[in-house]
Amino acid sequence: MTRVLIIDDSSFQRKIISSILTAEDYEIISAQNGQEGLKYLAGDLPDLMVLDLLMPQMDGIEVLAEMRERGIRVPVIVLTADIQDSTKKRCIELGAARFINKPVKKDELSATVREVLGVKEA
Repeated sequence: MTRVLIIDDSSFQRKIISSILTAEDYEIISAQNGQEGLKYLAGDLPDLMVLDLLMPQMDGIEVLAEMRERGIRVPVIVLTADIQDSTKKRCIELGAARFINKPVKKDELSATVREVLGVKEA
């Protein structure tokens, strides 16, 4: 089963994303902040990560930078309510695969996850 790590400080957003992806048979791992999320990246790596950009303590850019520093290669979809070109460029430099604007839309999330994972639609 494909494992997806969701890192978002909003429990509401984590629940929405989790319910969308669970309905599509993805196994979900959930973290409420960047530091907790990095702990999940210390062991058996997920197949994909959905990462909120704006979080307290450790934001999405810091998570991406730490992943790069540790040599962790997991495809990342970045979630954001508003992204500036400079921020988007920095995320791409650090390995982000795609961006999704909040609020998350079911069809967009599902299609983006399939695209990043290289899954063909039936």
